[in-house]
Order: sequence, then C-alpha cells, then structure tokens
Amino acid sequence: MNGILENVTPLFKAYKMLKKILSALALIFFLSCFQFCSLTQIKDESPKINLVKIGSKFRINLPENHSDGYLWQLSENYDKKLLHDVGAVWHGNEKGIDFNLEALSIGQTTLSFVKRKYTDTISNKTFIVNIIAK
Repeated sequence: MNGILENVTPLFKAYKMLKKILSALALIFFLSCFQFCSLTQIKDESPKINLVKIGSKFRINLPENHSDGYLWQLSENYDKKLLHDVGAVWHGNEKGIDFNLEALSIGQTTLSFVKRKYTDTISNKTFIVNIIAK
C-alpha cells in the first residue's frame, strides 16, 4: 500500500501546482481582456472631432472579416508625441478589430486607417482626436 501512495503523492502535487498555474494564467487573461473591453470607444469620423482626456485609453472599432482577405491598418502619419498605439485586437468576423490607443499629451492629431489586401485598397477612414486636460 505504501508503494502506491509514494507513486500517487508526486502526481497529486504536480496536479495541484498545474491547477495553480492555470488559475493564474486564466486570471491574467481575464484582466487583460477587461482592460481592453472597458476602453472608451470613439466613433465619429472626420470632419467631426473626438474629445479624449489626457492619460486615458480609448479604442476605435472597425469591421473586419478575414474571409475576404482585407485588413485594416493604422497609418503611421499621426503625432506619436500625442498618442501611443497600445495594439490592435481582432474579435472575430462579427465584431471586427479594435485599435487601442492612449492619449499622452494635449493636442490634436488625425488617425488614418486603410483597408487593404496586399496593394489593393478598398476603403479609408479618418478620425480626428483632440486630447484635452482632465
């Protein structure tokens, strides 16, 4: 009987450790999803102006269906002193892609998005962002 318990005890300890690691990873994943899901979404395209408070994070959601091969890209022509590109998250064909950004300092810049497949461009969208004091 002692031989069986000696073989089972290390497996049980490994199982408990694996369970703790998976729980920690699930918590990290949940918190990172919550961070991006709770961002303010700006929707007004140019010529309308979107007001954003300095230090805040926000997102722009664009429809993107990967089955047609066309993808949205953020052009690099915005003022990087004013905004930081936190990253993009694709939520599936139905929900599209979120471009997540953070307002660094007061000012105004324009975000330009291009929907393309290789060199074929089918759509452009422009958003004006005015960063104001808190």
